[in-house]
Amino acid sequence: MRKKYKVGLIIITILILLMVALGVSKFFIKDDKPKKENVTNVVSNIKDYGYTLDDRDTEYMKETFEELKNVLNEKEIDYQAYASLIAKLFVTDFYTLNNKINKYDVGSLEYIYNEALSSFKNKAMDTIYADIIDNTYKDRIQDLPEITNVDVIGVTEDKVKLKDKELDAYKVTAEYTYKEDMGYDKEGTIYLVKNANKLEVAVYEPKINN
Repeated sequence: MRKKYKVGLIIITILILLMVALGVSKFFIKDDKPKKENVTNVVSNIKDYGYTLDDRDTEYMKETFEELKNVLNEKEIDYQAYASLIAKLFVTDFYTLNNKINKYDVGSLEYIYNEALSSFKNKAMDTIYADIIDNTYKDRIQDLPEITNVDVIGVTEDKVKLKDKELDAYKVTAEYTYKEDMGYDKEGTIYLVKNANKLEVAVYEPKINN
């Protein structure tokens, strides 16, 4: 009887030691599973114009993109409507920061006139995009803005100066609404110029609130 007791005690002791060893190993051994990276995929495009829509874009952005598709599918394009929608998409993508991966992931670049592209991107990274925390692995904890609506106040034909050139342009004035007011720009003027078959943003002037 005493022998059985000793055997049972030894088995229980071994089991306890195994459980302790397993627990310690789990604590010290790191999880080798690779983290999933934050990637975006194109879900729609307008081929003849090079415009794309990503899966991360907001519902408002998707709705506006579909409106643009309809306008550009017409036999005769209404350029004022075209300018208005590009202005909306530009503002929405630029100021919606909560879906951007980091400060280098500047929105709206596909709508920018090529000669203004470099300076626009650099200025954005130094200002509005400067404080975005990296979200490569979808672990960011930071409140960032999201545009929910852009109201176009007016569209007129105008001129705009870009470097040493004066170009014909569509001047679009607009007001913006955010999901939450976090102090970002709420009004601005967008100048769009024709480049081949496209309208592109040559100059953007946000209204400075005093």
